[in-house]
Amino acid sequence: MSSPRKLTILYGSQSGTAQDLAEQIWRDSKLYHLRGSVAAMDEYDIGQLIEERFVVLVCSTYGQGEEPDNMKRFWRFLLRKSLPVDSLRGMWFGVLGLGDSRYPKFNYVAKRLHKRLIQLGGQAMLPVGLCDEQHDLGYGAVFMPWINDFWKRLEELSPIPDGLKKLDESPREYRWTVRRSEEPVEEQEEVNMYAEVKVDNVFVSEVEENRRTTPEDHFQDVRL
Repeated sequence: MSSPRKLTILYGSQSGTAQDLAEQIWRDSKLYHLRGSVAAMDEYDIGQLIEERFVVLVCSTYGQGEEPDNMKRFWRFLLRKSLPVDSLRGMWFGVLGLGDSRYPKFNYVAKRLHKRLIQLGGQAMLPVGLCDEQHDLGYGAVFMPWINDFWKRLEELSPIPDGLKKLDESPREYRWTVRRSEEPVEEQEEVNMYAEVKVDNVFVSEVEENRRTTPEDHFQDVRL
């Protein structure tokens, strides 16, 4: 079983909004001394899902109740009839949906995902969050109270270790170590910057421009 102080965040996003919220949750998780990664559902090794203890899933609904392109494989796997009904019995989860109440199948994907995870033995930490684009306050009207309730529930299930307390701001995490290379630049596979840092997570990129945008006498050296 994975460490109880790990939170995995997965998203299904068509336009990028669900991804933005998922990444915000990932950043905020550092306030609670949680490790873990954030990734599109189809980029995640779904075979590891049975090993997870805490998972947040953020997904949008588009068209006529369709799931985003980057969660289709993930969803098809969960729908397999051969999966044991207790597959996810050790997992606590929260589902946050993004939708538009003008459409009949409002947040259809999130509702189905929430229901299916329960069918597979997962334990819901709180009711599914149904964000509505039509709300006067936008998605935040549901997202903010939902995520606050999520953190409270997580603290009940897995308190911050003794000697630590919630941070006032997320610690700055450096994902890259930059070194100058004289070798020719070769094409590299895309790397997920939010994945947990690995020793072999190395690639080469070419700096096309290094131009200072602030005046020379300014205390900050900001460059593009």
